[in-house]
Amino acid sequence: MLCATATNASAQSSVLIYGILDSGILYQNKTSSNGRSGVSFLDGAWSPSIYGFRGSEDVGGGYKINFNLQGGFSTGTGALGDSNGGIFGRAATIGASGPFGQVNFGLQFSPFFLAVTGGDPRGMPQFGSQLVQYFQQFGITGIFDSNAIVYTTPTWLGLTGAVEYAVGGVPGSTKNGRRMSASLSYAGAAFFANAAYYTAADPTSGQTVAIGKTAAIGYTVDSLSVKADWVNYLNPSSSAALSNVNVFGLGATYAVTAAISLDGGAYYASNKGASENRSIMFAAGGQYFISKRTTLYAQVGVAHNKGAFQTNLAVLAPNSFAVPMGATTTAVNVGIRHTF
Repeated sequence: MLCATATNASAQSSVLIYGILDSGILYQNKTSSNGRSGVSFLDGAWSPSIYGFRGSEDVGGGYKINFNLQGGFSTGTGALGDSNGGIFGRAATIGASGPFGQVNFGLQFSPFFLAVTGGDPRGMPQFGSQLVQYFQQFGITGIFDSNAIVYTTPTWLGLTGAVEYAVGGVPGSTKNGRRMSASLSYAGAAFFANAAYYTAADPTSGQTVAIGKTAAIGYTVDSLSVKADWVNYLNPSSSAALSNVNVFGLGATYAVTAAISLDGGAYYASNKGASENRSIMFAAGGQYFISKRTTLYAQVGVAHNKGAFQTNLAVLAPNSFAVPMGATTTAVNVGIRHTF
């Protein structure tokens, strides 16, 4: 990592350039291309490929002014990707931290999405995790929240809370386009738990178009960590299929050695009130840490769909690799990830 530091009589500031490059190959045995199998280059199968600038200024008394600028790109083409369409489409925040906690202003992840990430049994890779259903049910809602204000409390007895208010910016209405979220988490020596809530209103009609709820628990013994989570994705303005989906996940990660890590998980999704629409996904992965910054990985998964579900395995797979409605597909991915 490249770090530049400047000092004067009253403050010390630092700027960090950071990033991730993640590339690999995907094989999938059934796609929307007449149900045929396919092989594709796959960017960001474990982690998104990103670049960013993060910095802080110590203004004294335990207080700091912080900023974070983050964008995403495709290692396959060099173009912007997984980045909400902007150069810094993943995060663009300025804020302050101190004894009171931390507050950030700008484009950022919602507390709800961070809770889903923290509760995922496999650690939220972009293949075969809770993120698959998140994208299929909510898209980027709650992931890249613009015009947001997020306050995070200090950690007290293992408890940390966060609240979000994202301004809709529509004249004559405080609801249109508004997004709100709250989360609470506990992290002890071995036990983990969290819960979160999210709501978003349409900027034109003012109708609530997304409500998210999640809860997770986990326990760690030596090198083994087990987690179970639940997420509900609801669009109360719609009566269409998959407008109210529950997803239950269960899985574990195990550090075999300092250089080798294994994980696996199962995710069951169902359409509330329409049991004919359901999906179950199994996924497992392994990582080999060549060095502190470079990792080789492999993942395999199966998604078995019924009814209206089209659950895929790889979040960033090409559009032509979409799964036919109600179909079962198997996918294998191998890749390399480097951080800087």
